[in-house]
Amino acid sequence: MDTDRFSKLPAVIASFVLLPVLLELLAWYIEGEEYDVARAATVVLVIVMLALISTVLGRIRARLPVLMVIALTGTAAVEVVLGFVAAFGPVLWRGGLPGELHGLITTGVSAFAFVTGVYLLIQYRRGLYLPYLEAGMGPLPTATKRRVIGESEILIRTLPDIGPSVEKALTSCVAMVDQEDLHFVAYFGDLRCCFYTDVLDDADLAHFFHDTDPEERRRIYLKAGNQLNWLTQRLNQQLRRLEGGVLIRTVLDVERGAMFFYWIDETRYLIGVTLDQRRVDVADDKMAKLVDTIRGHFTLPPINQRQRPARPQGHLRSIPGSERWPESGS
Repeated sequence: MDTDRFSKLPAVIASFVLLPVLLELLAWYIEGEEYDVARAATVVLVIVMLALISTVLGRIRARLPVLMVIALTGTAAVEVVLGFVAAFGPVLWRGGLPGELHGLITTGVSAFAFVTGVYLLIQYRRGLYLPYLEAGMGPLPTATKRRVIGESEILIRTLPDIGPSVEKALTSCVAMVDQEDLHFVAYFGDLRCCFYTDVLDDADLAHFFHDTDPEERRRIYLKAGNQLNWLTQRLNQQLRRLEGGVLIRTVLDVERGAMFFYWIDETRYLIGVTLDQRRVDVADDKMAKLVDTIRGHFTLPPINQRQRPARPQGHLRSIPGSERWPESGS
């Protein structure tokens, strides 16, 4: 399980801000000078609030960059009000704001703005808010069973309580995966993976794995599926003016294999994977048929009706299925 990258943020805030206050208290005790206890209590209260905010933000992993921007905007608005009260209060209604309190709030807002800016810049350089994309998937399927169909041993993992329509979708996906072409299929609904099924443990596919194992590959596929859904939603917003409808199919045709994203409806989508570059088209056609079948389970019309044109022969040599492909892995 991934460790929370924000779990140490409260300790960092306390060490940078609370330590000088403790040193000042120690100096006051040693030298016997008067010390404003109310001011010290205010400082400690502000520090505790900052630590609590950072803790909450660390645990709310989904949409974290958006939440940070919203929080930054809110605190900036509060600072505008406080600044107005501090500047014009004594003139307009003969009341004001203690300078210490206003200074502490200003310092806190500035520190929060600085940390937020640095964080967002780092994530921008890493590529489009990856902490959010890797989060928000909810609980992953854990109920595991295996089924042997023909020569394939199929792994099936589901959430504990999937409905009858999702059970039908699972049956359709299990019928489609095999060791020849479509090796992995995951079904997502309501922003979580409801089930996935694959043949990645099949001995005939062992030559596709070098630096990763099947379990690690499954986690990567699920994260990538979550990322593709997020990116598809952003693209749909940009392409809305083209009046072509939503994006229903995305193919990441990599050097060795391919990953498929297929839209089912507003809350559901499928992720498919083939490890064999020679079988990309076959796996793609399977995914299209699978989506239309699953849409039928939810009384929706098919959307992937298409005809693939015959490939020109030309001077290209076709590779027999028995011939080993020179590349392996994906």
